[in-house]
Amino acid sequence: MSTYVLMPVAKEDLVCIRTYYLEEAGYRVARQMVVEFVEAFRFGTHSGRGPQARGPCRGPAHLVLGNAGLPDSATKPLQILSVIRGSQDVPRMIGRRGF
Repeated sequence: MSTYVLMPVAKEDLVCIRTYYLEEAGYRVARQMVVEFVEAFRFGTHSGRGPQARGPCRGPAHLVLGNAGLPDSATKPLQILSVIRGSQDVPRMIGRRGF
């Protein structure tokens, strides 16, 4: 079983991030960004910032929003809800997405 699951909005966010870096910096940089996000998601599930954590954690210049599910269920995977660029108006983005 995976230690995290990407929710639809987070998948869209990652596609946008990858597309941006493909256009601006090329394939290698875009691929490295995705690799760093996957590592951050995995790290978050094993560092105390994952299933037991309730706050956001930062990835590479982005804010990763997650929901660990029910607090009494350690078997639930971390849900990655969204990945927001840190330079955006984060409170507005969170409110607009209904988190």
